[in-house]
Amino acid sequence: MKRALLLVMGVSCCYIARAQNELDKYTTSTNTFTEVGNSSHGLINPQDLDFVPGRPNECWVVNRESAGGSVVIYFNPGKSNQFQQFRQDSHNSHFMARTVAVAFGDNNNFTTAQDILTTNGPGTFFMGPALWTSDTAIFARENQDLSGALLGSHIDMLHQSPYGMGVAYDNGNAYWYFDGHNGNICHYDFATPHIVGGDDHSDGKVRRYSDVTVTRKPNVPSHMAFDKQNNWLYIVDGGANRVIRMKTNSGTVGNNLTPYAEPLAEFKEVTGATQEVMVSSGLTSPCGIDYRNGRIIVSDNVTGNIHIYDVTTTPATSVGTIITGGPGVMGVKITDDNKIWYVNSTTKTLHRIDNPNVVSVEEVAEKINYTVYPNPANNILNIRMDDITGTDQATIRIFDVAGRQVYNNVTSQQITTVNTAAWTKGMYNVVISYKNTAEATKVMVQ
Repeated sequence: MKRALLLVMGVSCCYIARAQNELDKYTTSTNTFTEVGNSSHGLINPQDLDFVPGRPNECWVVNRESAGGSVVIYFNPGKSNQFQQFRQDSHNSHFMARTVAVAFGDNNNFTTAQDILTTNGPGTFFMGPALWTSDTAIFARENQDLSGALLGSHIDMLHQSPYGMGVAYDNGNAYWYFDGHNGNICHYDFATPHIVGGDDHSDGKVRRYSDVTVTRKPNVPSHMAFDKQNNWLYIVDGGANRVIRMKTNSGTVGNNLTPYAEPLAEFKEVTGATQEVMVSSGLTSPCGIDYRNGRIIVSDNVTGNIHIYDVTTTPATSVGTIITGGPGVMGVKITDDNKIWYVNSTTKTLHRIDNPNVVSVEEVAEKINYTVYPNPANNILNIRMDDITGTDQATIRIFDVAGRQVYNNVTSQQITTVNTAAWTKGMYNVVISYKNTAEATKVMVQ
């Protein structure tokens, strides 16, 4: 569903003097809003979204549920060949309990934030970030027997931050985390993940920035975004209705802290990190945030507006406001093509915002030149990719209608032959990832 909406201008007198930024154009002309996902896809209570690095046509949306959490994976979101899968890990009531935020790392692992005090009973404070793999053959597929010794498909978890409200990727398996219980920002390094469904957390390293104080707003996430180039972590301080930022390469590592109920390789306090208040007024209930090229976008959960700020000044300067048309806007995301995406928990929807004047500052990925034949297939299915040369590699994944992955192969061959003789008759989705592009097509097996 598409709709056009004119924007409210919030431009100061110094706007003309600032360098032109593609995101600013969302405040100077009419935008188009496309509904990409809705409750029929499994969007129960969407809180946040992110795209898998290197797989730009794969968007993951996390749902907060009454006790646990779930995910809807969108392949080719917003395109004519879009399809989606609803997934819920068998052990989500602990490892994805009331999930409110998600962040992907460069290694395609991802972390979720859990807005809950504990899952271990009254009087305990046992909760924190969980680490997962985006491998669709593993996530919510392995160890799904509740009576088994292995605990679902999570690949790590640490428990020093109840009421997690936001998460942002740093590097490796390390993430920044909004600790709503203790009211500060933490750095979590999962180091080497344990086996899928395991429970060895002893190599984890946690640093608590005890004087970077933030306040949790119940039921409204406080998302974060990391400008890695300039070492600024942008933080929605939801309880104070403001946005702050912290210099991540500043501060002094000090005292050892005592971990709660689990052994850690390191648990230390950090003090004296540089922090600045970027936005202190004009926000009713800030929630989502993302950074790109000197700008942040911040969603307001109550008004539904998305504000754009220039963060090359301190405090930030308002560029303007995108009016989405209703309350409930949660997580927001800017993709490499300068599109703005957001989820709305009230309408249970995923949206993309387009503007005819906005152009990408990144190289536009080319369409994959491929053929899938025969279609329908009997015993053999061929996938031909004419563009593969030399040492280039493509990933081929095939899913059945229930979203189960039935085939996964990394290949440098132009033609891949798949034996489908033992497959159940019906429709399948073939997903091809090559360089910075992903394509999907349907094939019938009979």
